Amino acid sequence: MQKLIAPISALLLMGLVGCGNGETRDAAAPAESTVEAAAEPQQPAEQLPREAAFGEKAGAANDGSEFAITASTPKDFTEFSEAPVEGKYVVVEVQAELLGGDGGAVAATSFMLADASGTEYPNAAPNGTNMDGMLFATLLSKGDSGSGKVVFDVPADTTGFVLKYQPIGATEAIATWR
Repeated sequence: MQKLIAPISALLLMGLVGCGNGETRDAAAPAESTVEAAAEPQQPAEQLPREAAFGEKAGAANDGSEFAITASTPKDFTEFSEAPVEGKYVVVEVQAELLGGDGGAVAATSFMLADASGTEYPNAAPNGTNMDGMLFATLLSKGDSGSGKVVFDVPADTTGFVLKYQPIGATEAIATWR
């Protein structure tokens, strides 16, 4: 039951994120992130590798949008208030940027961690834990970036991690890190 709470919560949050705060921008004044993005040329997602080493950028194209996503090496994580079911928690720091397209969400529920034998582990629900810095659903527009932690519950002796990014609706992983 606990493993269902986070994915359901993330889906609800993604729906609420789209509601916005009702603020409007002056059309004549460019957004700060647009000015910064224009000053720094971006490599299109299709030119970034779909498979990257931990700590490097991978390109991910989904539903007409192009993302650059960086994922850190998984490391042990002890900040959950509940004991792990599988053996231990590991955390991956994720940084995502929208390079082009209409935009979209990068959500914790879109990441799976696999071990050397190919067994996949979904993100763990941070029930009763300080949620600061956790990645749930980051809605991105052109030039925006977002980051956060994605936590997984894995057996204590797990090795050979492979992180997979497979957004809802995708039939396979569209980016991986080893």
